[in-house]
Amino acid sequence: MALHTGLSTHRRGIALLALPLAAAIGACTSCAASSPQAHEVSSTPVPAPSSSSATEKSLPAPSKAAASSSVPLPAPTGNNATAPTTTPSNSAKQPAGTPAKPESSKTSLSPLASGANTGASIKALPSSAAEMSKATTQLFAAVNRGKLKDVKAALKDGADLDAQDEAGRTALMRAVINKNPAIAKTLFEAGSDPDKKDDFYESPFLRASANGQVETLKLLIDGGADLTAVNRMGGTALTVASENGRVQAVRQLLRTDIPVDQVNDLGWTALHETIVLGQGTANAITIARLLIINGADPHLEDHSGSDAFKLARERQQSQMLTMLQAAAKR
Repeated sequence: MALHTGLSTHRRGIALLALPLAAAIGACTSCAASSPQAHEVSSTPVPAPSSSSATEKSLPAPSKAAASSSVPLPAPTGNNATAPTTTPSNSAKQPAGTPAKPESSKTSLSPLASGANTGASIKALPSSAAEMSKATTQLFAAVNRGKLKDVKAALKDGADLDAQDEAGRTALMRAVINKNPAIAKTLFEAGSDPDKKDDFYESPFLRASANGQVETLKLLIDGGADLTAVNRMGGTALTVASENGRVQAVRQLLRTDIPVDQVNDLGWTALHETIVLGQGTANAITIARLLIINGADPHLEDHSGSDAFKLARERQQSQMLTMLQAAAKR
C-alpha cells in the first residue's frame, strides 16, 4: 500500500512538470505558423494519395499579393499541360462532308489581263511588245526618252512603225502622249498611221486634239486623218477638244468638214459637252460661241430633254446663258 501510494505521487509530479513544457512547445509552434516561411510552397510536387478514398485537403486561397504579382507562372507540365494550338495547313485532311477551303491567290486578275484561264470574256492585250525587233525596241525607247536622233537611227535600222506596245500604242501615239511634236512629225512623215487605235480606243489624232497640240493636230489633218473617227464614247476630235477647253484646237478643227453636231453615246453634242464639263469658264464660253457661229444648234436636246439653254441654266452659268441667248438671235 505504501508502495502504491508512492508511485502515484511520483506520477503526479511528472505530470505537473510536463504541463509547462507542453505549453512552451505549443507557443513555439504558434510562432512558427505565423512566420513568413510558413507560407512558402515547396517546389517539390506533392504525391497524390494512393487511395481514392483518401480525404483531400483544400489548399489555401492565394493572397492578394500573389494574385497581383507580374512574375509569369511556369507552364504546366505532365498530363495536365495544354498543348499549344496550331493552325492546320492547307494540306491537312478535312473531316468528311466538309468542303475544302480554296487557297487564297496572291495575285488578282487585272482588268486588262487575259481571262482565258478564269472563264472571263476580257480580251488580252496585244503581245506584240514581246515580239519586237531590236530596232523597234530601240525606237520605243528613243521616243520615251525624247531623243529625235535615236528615233531617226531606229527608223533607218528598219523599226516597225505599226508595232504596238503592251497598251496597244504605236510609237506615234507615244510621241503624242509625250507632247513631242518634232518626233511625232518624223514618225508621221515616215508613214505612221494617225488613226490606229490603242486598247483604250484612242488614236494619235484624237489624243492630239484632246491635248490641244495644234501643231501636231494640223499636221495630221493635212496628212489625211479621219475626221469622222470617234473615241470609246462616240465623241469626235471636235468633241474631245471642246470638253477639254482647247480653244485653238477647236478653231483648227472648225476649218475642216468635221461634223459640228455629232451626238455621242451620252446624247451630247460638242456644245453640250462644253457646257456640262466646261463649268462656265472663259474658254468654255469662247468655244460655245465658236461652235454656234459655225453651225452648232443650241436647241438640240440630249437624252434627258435638255438643250444648251437648259443645261446652262441648271448649272447657274449666267454668262454662258447670256452668250447663248445673244448668239441664238443672230
